[in-house]
This record gives sequence, C-alpha cells and structure tokens, in this order.
Amino acid sequence: MLYKKSHRKFLFYTIFLLFIIWFIAEPAASISGKDICFLVLMLLLLQALIEKKHLYAKLSIKYKNQSELLNNLFLNCPDLVYRKDSNLRYKDCNPVMRAMLNLDTQESIFNKTDYDFYPKETAKIIRNYDRQVLQSGRIVSYKIEKNQPNGENKIYETLLAPVTDKKHITGVIGILRDTTQFEALKEKMFIQNAQLESILNNMPYIIYMKDCDGKLIFANKNLEKEIGIAQNKLLGVNFCQKYFKDEFAESQEEDRKVINTKASIVLEKQLKFSDKMKGWYQITKSPIFDHKNNVVGIIVMIKNFDSEKALEARKINLVSTITHDLKTPTNAQLGAMNILLDGSLGELNKDQKEMVELSKNSNIYMKNMISTILSAYKSEDENDAITPVIFNFYELVHSTAKEITNLAITKQQNIVIFSRLFNEEIQADKLQIKRAVMNLLGNAITYGFEKTDIIITINELDNDVIFNVINKGYHISDEKLKEIFEKYKTNENAKFNKASTGLGLYLSKKIIKSHNGDIYARSDTNNTCTFGFKIPRICQTENKAEKIVN
Repeated sequence: MLYKKSHRKFLFYTIFLLFIIWFIAEPAASISGKDICFLVLMLLLLQALIEKKHLYAKLSIKYKNQSELLNNLFLNCPDLVYRKDSNLRYKDCNPVMRAMLNLDTQESIFNKTDYDFYPKETAKIIRNYDRQVLQSGRIVSYKIEKNQPNGENKIYETLLAPVTDKKHITGVIGILRDTTQFEALKEKMFIQNAQLESILNNMPYIIYMKDCDGKLIFANKNLEKEIGIAQNKLLGVNFCQKYFKDEFAESQEEDRKVINTKASIVLEKQLKFSDKMKGWYQITKSPIFDHKNNVVGIIVMIKNFDSEKALEARKINLVSTITHDLKTPTNAQLGAMNILLDGSLGELNKDQKEMVELSKNSNIYMKNMISTILSAYKSEDENDAITPVIFNFYELVHSTAKEITNLAITKQQNIVIFSRLFNEEIQADKLQIKRAVMNLLGNAITYGFEKTDIIITINELDNDVIFNVINKGYHISDEKLKEIFEKYKTNENAKFNKASTGLGLYLSKKIIKSHNGDIYARSDTNNTCTFGFKIPRICQTENKAEKIVN
C-alpha cells in the first residue's frame, strides 16, 4: 500500500536507481536518451497521480467531517437557524425553528415564504431585510415579534448573512435568538432607572456619583443648579478638580478613605457653589460595590443645613442670655447669705443659721445647674476643642469632691475616695475633665439615697485611667441606661428628666469622647449604681501639653 508519501518517494527513487544500474550494466542495450526522458517523465506522472489520489482522499474525509460538524451544529443549535434561496423561499431549517413555527417535518417548510408563517406586516419587514442582504452581500441584524400558539408574544433578534457560490449570492442564512426575557428585563430596568432618576432629581439634596478616579458618572439636577453647569458638560470630568481647586486635595483624601475602608463617612463643612455665599453642608460619601465587593465608585449626597445652624445658634444665644440673667441674682443671693452667715449684720441663732445654710445650698445647686446648662450648649458650638495640660488627677478629684460636699451634707451623704494610682499625673483638658467629674458626682448625690456613702474609685489599667462613682440609688432599667447620656430623652421615668442632670451627663459624654475615652453606666438589682469613664493617660493631640501644678 502506497499510503504514506515517504513510501511513494522511496518507490520512485528505487525504480530510478535500478534503471541507472541497468543502464550501466548493459551498455550495449539499444536505448536512446529520448526513451530515458520518456521513462522518467512517466515515473513522475505516476507519482503525481498517486499524490493526487491521496489528496482527494484526504479532502473527502475533511469535507465529510466538516459536513458532519455543520450538520450537528445545525441540528443542535439552541437558536433558530434557516436557509433561503435567492427567491427568498425556505430550503430548510433546524428543529428549534420547526418547533417555533409548529411544523411536523422538514418538508413542511420547503419552498414556503414568510407570508406562510408570519402576519403580512411582519413578513414584509423580513423580506425587506432579506433583499438588503441579497443586494449588498452584507450581514444585517434586526428584531421581529412572533405570536405563539399559546398566545405568548416572543421577541427574536435576527442575524442575516449571504450564502455565496463562488462570486454569486445564492441565498441567505438566518439565525434567530429568543430575547423575550432580556427585552422584558431591559424594559423593567429602563422603568426603574427612570423612577430612580426622578427620585434623585426631586430630592432636596445634591447627589452625584463618580468613579474611583473622581470622574463624574451621574449627577442630579440640583448639582447643575448649584454650580450653573449643564450635566452633559460634567459627565466624565473630575469636576471637583476643575471647579473646586481649593477643596480638591481634601476631597481626594476623603475619597481614598472611603475606598480603602469600604465604609461611609459623614462630614460637615462650609462650601461655596458658583457665585453664592459660603454655606454649611453635610456631606455623606458612601462606596459603590460591584458583584465581587470591590469598590468601583463613590456616591455623594450633600445637604445644606444653614437653617439648622441658624436655629441652633439662636437656641444657644437664648440659653446663654437666660442663664446669664439667672446667674446675676443667684450670685447676689449667695453674697447676701454669706454676709448673714459671717455675722456682719449680727449673730444668728442655730435655727436661723440652719435655715440660711439650706437656702445657700439651694442657691449653690441652682448656680451649678445654670453653669451645666450653659456649658452643654456652649460645647455644641466649640466642636469638642480641647486644650491638654499635665496635672494631678487625684488632686483634681479630691478638690472637686470637696467643692460639692455641701450638697452631700444636705442629704447626710458621705463622700469617700479610694485611689490605686501609682502615677497620679495625666495629660488632658483639666477644665473639661473637672466638668465631667463634677457632673457624675452631682448625679450620684442627686439620685443617691440619704444617709449613704458615695464611693469614688480611681484605678489605672495599662495606659488608661479609670474613674468610677458608686452610690446607692433606685435601680435603672437597661432600656433607660441605653439613652441616659443622650441630650434628649423620651423615657417617661420623671426622676431622670431633670435638666441639670440630663444635660450634665450629655456634656460628660461629649467631654470623654473628645478625649478618645469611654463613658458608661451600670445599675444592679441591689440598688447599686455605677457611673464612670475611662480615658487615656496621655491625650493624643498635636498641641504640646503644659504641666499644671495644683
């Protein structure tokens, strides 16, 4: 078998070699050069015929394989496939299309036209596209709708391509894909996007989205209105870099924080849009995630709260005015009582002194309450600014307890201090910490039972200082403890709604939080209440602390 090309070559060269040997061995043989050339030519033709036959065999196998492959694709393709001749009559189609047209056999579609299967208007549209392909020889795509026997309306995306025979177009081949669900989903998404856009455009905030490079990908109409630039001119532009150069570096740092932490941030700052005056805005920046939980952008919501700022300022001014007006007569009364007690106007008997002392203590309590209210409202306008100094914490607690002892005496309470500090010096805002200590101690006196001890403990743990005030008082529920440090409380328990104590605890929380500490409250069923805080021994701040000698 001359199946392999190498075998055929070997045979050819063997015959040729034998011919040469014979020619040399038989020189007397009568053979001309013409005969030799003819013989060689015959050998070459023989090899060519063999090669050609072998090539035909290979091409036949390849064609058969390709035909089988195309036939398998045609029969098993999930899309609808058909072929038409140049007269736009169907020649064949795959089983999926036969099922769509509700045909039983392959012959049912042969030589039929689109008018046999589609409504007149639809068939006309299909034939127009078919003619475009026949005339131009280009691929064309379009969509058609087809009502199913069950009444369902389906949408098909069609791709048309020419069928060529050498240089002539002999027909068209079409592939239809069912896109009904995709089109329905796209319509639903379009409606949802329209609804979302309507909501975003009508919200009383500036809202925009940008990618991780800061380029704008969406902005509502409020942004257009504020900066006076059309949305189409903003899209794809880092508008903060272009229009807010002064705030760009800060904004970039905020964006990096959102991207790196994958968490939202809320800021309050002054901004100036277009030619308007600077205003106060609350800015919320939140990350946008993809399906792999990677941050792909940032959504920004900006709310103007100038009116809230103005209202808060009026409230602070009102409270400051009222408390200032109250302090003057209170101080005058305290001065008058001190004159009475020191005997400048004559000696008082025991009962008179006791009555004046009680009145004096009430006035001191009133003065402390006024100071607490004023401090709480002033702290709203000071942005938790602290001035750290180095001072003796134990001596601060001791002197504060001594100042407030007169209130404890009226309830026959005894203040006891236990300190386990090895190093009594801390770095913090001395005045603010004193306020917090005073408020917690005043709270314990106010709500503690009469004739009981109020215990102050001071401990240290690692780099923290821990301050606790423990007293005997009515049990506080867990629900109440959750909101006891809030400024505004809705709990109906009246004994915890006093203005001085409520604001005092709220102020204490602000002070401790500004020192990166924790404040807490506990209440046991055995009527033991504990209020305390934990702060770092060294307050982390850029300001250099000064040492204060008590």
